[in-house]
Amino acid sequence: MTRPGVRRVTWRAARARRRELTRLCGWSLVESLPALLSGYLVARAVDEGFLAGRPLTGLTWLGALAVAVLLGATATGRTYRCLGAVVEPFRDDLATRIVRGALHDATRTGGHPDSATVTRLTHQVEIVRDTFAGLLMVTRGFVFSAGAALLGLLALAPTVAALAAAPMLVGLAVFLAALPAMVAHQRAYVQAGEHLGQSAATALAGHRDVLACGAQARVTTDVERQVSAQAAAERTLARMAAIRSLSLGIGGWLPLVVLLAATPWLVERGLTAGAVLGALIYVSTGLQPALHTLVQGIGGGGLRYVVTLENILRTYPDT
Repeated sequence: MTRPGVRRVTWRAARARRRELTRLCGWSLVESLPALLSGYLVARAVDEGFLAGRPLTGLTWLGALAVAVLLGATATGRTYRCLGAVVEPFRDDLATRIVRGALHDATRTGGHPDSATVTRLTHQVEIVRDTFAGLLMVTRGFVFSAGAALLGLLALAPTVAALAAAPMLVGLAVFLAALPAMVAHQRAYVQAGEHLGQSAATALAGHRDVLACGAQARVTTDVERQVSAQAAAERTLARMAAIRSLSLGIGGWLPLVVLLAATPWLVERGLTAGAVLGALIYVSTGLQPALHTLVQGIGGGGLRYVVTLENILRTYPDT
């Protein structure tokens, strides 16, 4: 079973819960109101209120922002309720697939129990469940939060939106280009863990024969080899975090540097102090956190989701 199989199973799970996903997107839209309005309302509060000598007007604009934040917080709680209705049935389907496949393999002619089944059922299914939920949250969060921040920047000044969006897209491209290598290393890590589990289970199951034959050193060496392979795979996977840091630096922090460096030029062309502050708010509280959550979510949980689900589907294909 290859990654197209992972996509097919994921898409099937999403289609089976279209109503819940629609509800999740609706609450996500409400949740993104602070990201959409924060910079604009702060800009109006500064330009039309505090800098104009009308503090009451400025406080009114900030009060509107407070209302938006309260609405967004309420929507956040609703999104988690909708998330469970999508994720839990998917987990149950995977557990059923594993149990049915393990029983079939163990009871067919010439079959035997697979010691890795327990790992898949107790550990890998939970990995898929947690990472599937995480992927849903980070993906919808990026789409709505980053989209809302970009719309807000366009409302302030299209030039500012272009200055902020260009580095973010470059950083996102760097991350996406490195994804195939990240998937390969994650796959090697998962397979090394399974091989270690099988080697240890075999050694423990046959410990009497090992003692009788005096093969303790050989068995210990075999298990140690699997431990070393699993540790090496984990270290290689950890080094890939540098790629995520690079993409976050380009896409998350560089837009702030670009905006700060371009501030004198923007002010000379008529951008107000409030608009500059609003643009910085959109980047620092909208675009940057959204990109950070997406990169960390896909680079961590997303890779585990693809590789772990791929392994389950390869072991227990559709019948």
